[in-house]
Amino acid sequence: MDRLEALMDPLRLRLMRRLSTRDLLALPELVEAAGAHPNTVRAHLAAMEEAGLVRRERLPPAGRGQPAAAWRLAPDYTPPASDFRGLAELLGAALARKARTPEELREVGFEWGRYLRGRPGEKKDLQDLVPALARLGFEAEVDGKVVRLNACPCPLVIPDRPALVCDLAIAVIDGFLAASGSNLRVGKREHDNDARRCAAKLTPPQRRGPAPP
Repeated sequence: MDRLEALMDPLRLRLMRRLSTRDLLALPELVEAAGAHPNTVRAHLAAMEEAGLVRRERLPPAGRGQPAAAWRLAPDYTPPASDFRGLAELLGAALARKARTPEELREVGFEWGRYLRGRPGEKKDLQDLVPALARLGFEAEVDGKVVRLNACPCPLVIPDRPALVCDLAIAVIDGFLAASGSNLRVGKREHDNDARRCAAKLTPPQRRGPAPP
């Protein structure tokens, strides 16, 4: 498993995001970040360690028994390349190869958006979507509450499934906004495959519930 394939899982992206905030984290903190059973988290950490994303270490002894394990990002780890050819192309190909469902695709894209957003607590606004989407190869602009994506790479990545990368980008936008604490999400969207342009209107998510009296 290479590094990109190792990151093709929402839970692992959550772990990577948490590890980017601290130098060394023990299992309980990573379990909290992942929202999964400790044994599940251990299995994912083992896969990430095998792929060279993280490194396991032993904490100093605290009483009897074996020292507890902790994990940090691998010293030579760097995020996937910041240009389209280095990230979006490989990401789209990996998604297509694994034949993920639309729901799985959205979950991966959503966590990628949270990951690209950066450390929790850093102040971000809508304009910060532009450099984040640029890392996926999109020429983005934010006009009020409309995100426009120009020169979309969708048909270049997977010609027979161009909407795959576009759907990924939309999910990335939603993940970025959610991690920023914004109440906006992608509502109406337009996609022009021939012109390689997309537009996403940001609106507060509609609440489901009983109709008002």
